Amino acid sequence: MPKTKIITQLAKQFQLSEEDPLFNSAIYPKSCGGGEEFKYLALYGDAILNLLLLENISRNGRMNSGHITVALHSFHNDDTLYHISKNLRIQEVMEGQYKTTSMTKNDLKESVEALLGATYQKNGLESCKEIVTNLVQIAIEKNFLNPNPKGILQVIFQKKNLTIPQYESTRVGGPDHQQLFQCTVTGKDEGKNYKHQSDIFTSKKEAEKDAAKKFLAELGELKLLENSFFRV
Repeated sequence: MPKTKIITQLAKQFQLSEEDPLFNSAIYPKSCGGGEEFKYLALYGDAILNLLLLENISRNGRMNSGHITVALHSFHNDDTLYHISKNLRIQEVMEGQYKTTSMTKNDLKESVEALLGATYQKNGLESCKEIVTNLVQIAIEKNFLNPNPKGILQVIFQKKNLTIPQYESTRVGGPDHQQLFQCTVTGKDEGKNYKHQSDIFTSKKEAEKDAAKKFLAELGELKLLENSFFRV
């Protein structure tokens, strides 16, 4: 698809004009020749996203603070916003402007927030509500939501004023360029000691997530990993 058509679609998605300086500021971070305005808009977008996600979750009748925290982080996290930016083809716009520049994951994540911040500056909060609903719909349909088992487990323990679970990852094999890891998570709840071991993964992060998921399963809390928090 030609870059000009991607830009047109992107501007329409965020209810902005292609010629609007705010739109251009929101799609070019410093690494792509942009200025401080990009960071400014991203900060606005970050705050607005949290506000509107909270409103969306509240409409769904889930007022438990633990559920709210889990739901917010299942959407408002680096991975989900990165995948949304890829879906909207923002990277192609950036690369088309500066072919020698390598966009970071954070650039792409912040571009979604910056575009939302630009919409707020130009059109106000009501326009942002519609856009956030559409972005959540994309995340659900494309399976971009990224519930964090470690974060969920931590919320559960913090709400009970318990010591948060401890993780220990160990290399269990594989060559240096493709190491294999297994993680053990331990915790204590209501006098009971828990210990779960992950399957084997090529990254410590994935091993830790798997161990946390097994812990949640024993606690009967796997439902918190479901993408049922949002109303679209």
